[in-house]
Amino acid sequence: MKIVMTLQVRDEVDILEANLRYHLAQGVDFVIALDNGSQDGSLEILQRYADAGLLHLVRKHDADQRRQQGTWQTELARLALAEFEADWVINNDADEFWWPVAGDFRGAFASIPKQYTSLAAPRPEFLPSREQDGDFLERLVIREARSRSLHKMAQRGIPDIKVGRGSHRLFRESSREGSPRRPGRPIFRPVLEEAYDDDLLIPAPRWPIRILHFPLRSFEQFETRVRKALYQEGPLLTGKRADARREMHDAYEAGRLPELYARMALDDEGIEAGLRVGKLVRDTSLRDFMASCPDPLARPVEGRRDADRAGTASRPAADGERELARNAEDMMLAWTRSEHALAADRGNYRRQARRARRELEQVKRKKRRLERKNTELRRRLAAARRSRPGRVRDRAARLLRRARG
Repeated sequence: MKIVMTLQVRDEVDILEANLRYHLAQGVDFVIALDNGSQDGSLEILQRYADAGLLHLVRKHDADQRRQQGTWQTELARLALAEFEADWVINNDADEFWWPVAGDFRGAFASIPKQYTSLAAPRPEFLPSREQDGDFLERLVIREARSRSLHKMAQRGIPDIKVGRGSHRLFRESSREGSPRRPGRPIFRPVLEEAYDDDLLIPAPRWPIRILHFPLRSFEQFETRVRKALYQEGPLLTGKRADARREMHDAYEAGRLPELYARMALDDEGIEAGLRVGKLVRDTSLRDFMASCPDPLARPVEGRRDADRAGTASRPAADGERELARNAEDMMLAWTRSEHALAADRGNYRRQARRARRELEQVKRKKRRLERKNTELRRRLAAARRSRPGRVRDRAARLLRRARG
């Protein structure tokens, strides 16, 4: 089995080296990284791994990375199969660490039955710390007990793969227009409707990996991220997200970002309260792993062995079974939350459509009234011109124009 990880990188110097070192130690065979104009030293890190034969480096630049993200991720995923013969492709970001909850990393992918084409992984976030000094692994050890963000996807090597923005959804390039049949009343369904099943990329009903997510690691990194989101990326957000963007913009302009960051970085009392009720957990697994993680650059490529990298995060069987059960519950909760969010969005769209239709009918009625009024005015004007005073006025007007000419 060959596992290839893809990365899109832009100014991630504080976490990039740890990410590469971790995944190569866990069993990733090769990395394909796209650098989007990094200026903080990230490119130099990627180049060192490329020079060591561990990484293929692609350089592109677009200030609006969000707009290009899905396209670039698709290109990297296809390259992983076409050029590097990947059996599995991990669509990753620099602040995400794919952690096996039972057994070891490569065993997690090997456990997926052949009939399933992808693997979904929940993504709990680590809380930012008010402490700013030192390595993020030492400071960030408190995370959500349950993932509240969208899961991420890894997939087998698929030639016509399409990766959605954020790597939350997967498609085939050959997928037909439209969508699979929605559940509904059978009297409205064709009896022999053509199936879409062959086009669907079905994730395995097994979740042996959890993604440890570190989106906010220091105030400096938070401020840089906010500045780029506000001024270097297109305003593609609508609704509540647009409101949040405006609120963030106002806070940035007013110099209130430290206040916002302090609210997100809980104090000791807030952390203890979260731990007591089970909303938060203390997780030092990644920190402990990295304390003894081998350096992939310390040995030439031809001298590395799988045994040097894989299996170091394995757990006792009892712990693994408990974590598998927790991960399964987390994924079901995440999918249920996503389904409710989609249903709410559909409801909002329907209400907006009904409101738009009502407004359109009002405009049409107003237009009809104006057209009737315009017709009546034209009729009156024509009648006035046919009358004797009207004919006199028209003749006088013509004579006046002729005299002026």
